Amino acid sequence: MRLLVTALAPSHLLCMVPLAWAARAAGHEVLVAGRAEVARAAVEAGLPAAEITELSVAPPTAGPALTVPALPRMAEMLAGEQLRGFAGQRWTSGGHPWQVRVARVIDGYITLAQRWRAEVILCDPIEFAGLVTGGLLGIPVVVQRWGGPDSMSAEAITRARGILAELSAGLGLVGELPAPAATLDPCPPSLRSDTTTPVQSMRFVPYNGSQSVPGWAHTRSSRRRICVTFGLFGSQAAMTGADFVAGGNLPQLLDAITEALRPWSEHDVVMTAPAQVHDMLSAVPPWVRLVDRVPLDAVLAQSDLVVHHGGTGTAMTACARGVPQLLLPPEHPALLDCARGLARQGAGRILEGEARTNPQALRDEARRLLGEPAHRDRARELAEEIAAQPTPAELVSVLAGFADPAGSRNGASGPGSTSHRIRVASPVATSKS
Repeated sequence: MRLLVTALAPSHLLCMVPLAWAARAAGHEVLVAGRAEVARAAVEAGLPAAEITELSVAPPTAGPALTVPALPRMAEMLAGEQLRGFAGQRWTSGGHPWQVRVARVIDGYITLAQRWRAEVILCDPIEFAGLVTGGLLGIPVVVQRWGGPDSMSAEAITRARGILAELSAGLGLVGELPAPAATLDPCPPSLRSDTTTPVQSMRFVPYNGSQSVPGWAHTRSSRRRICVTFGLFGSQAAMTGADFVAGGNLPQLLDAITEALRPWSEHDVVMTAPAQVHDMLSAVPPWVRLVDRVPLDAVLAQSDLVVHHGGTGTAMTACARGVPQLLLPPEHPALLDCARGLARQGAGRILEGEARTNPQALRDEARRLLGEPAHRDRARELAEEIAAQPTPAELVSVLAGFADPAGSRNGASGPGSTSHRIRVASPVATSKS
């Protein structure tokens, strides 16, 4: 099998890496395709990668303007002012962000899939270029969800069929964008929000990037460990100065959390933040272990509590390690969805709005999570449920079952321009773990 893996962002790729590793270990050919930062993340993970650059082109504008309503779950979670930023706008034909994004990269994806002779595409739920490529070339597309209690990716794919219909037709796709051949879901069944889409369960295997593990990270002592992290999402937003709807304002949050955790100053408090943010923080007390990057899986394996933004990767790594969670999501639909789902299931507690920077509110919730056994017990139950799901290695045969042994689906005569510049990178040798 020749497996082409597509992801919109590095954080979306991380949860797909274990399945890509498993496919390679089973003797299959694997290639990750995406923008430059996705390709770099793949190479760091030891996977071959193809960088797909964006063309400065616009999609067709022949059809009527389109008013896009909110996705149902998104409408539930967002206030009126924020909702207007996601829906209710009248987009000129070809001007919707999904249309623009796919139009700029689709030539590169089609060309790569044809030249590399891809047989199966493993797709991030919102990297719609993978779905369009599969539909145009007749290549089966398997969607892998991010792993958390996600109810919006299924809605997004349904909506994409309408929004991308004009663009797909202009590229030569007959009929609407086809549904995925299968959907893999690493979220444990009891935690899933979407119970209507047929899915294949898969074990969530934590992968948080290629990093060395410091000695203190995997050492367990009599002291409790509290980990504070805002993941790739919050860290990158903080470095670029984005507002907190996009994950920013990290220094204010970290200062409030530091004050809240003073009662646990004799314990092991690990706080991760980009080096660029360290100077923005108030005086960091000596009892806080402030680090730039850390192998999250190793740290959480020895932790009693994690404080974070509701990102799926962080949330599911904590679930896999049986760690209760204090969730502080910004007003971003995917993060709210994940955080509220975990809180509903008793694996953590959630603070929203101004309460996220209230030291007393933070301290009260941390005390409940550390002192009451119910959340810890539920977190351990989720860890056991995750461990009982089929491993990525067991699901490689599911992917291979979709491959076309004759290799006839994606011949060089298929649709799509070959003018897009593609740069392929090989994995580099690394001693990091």
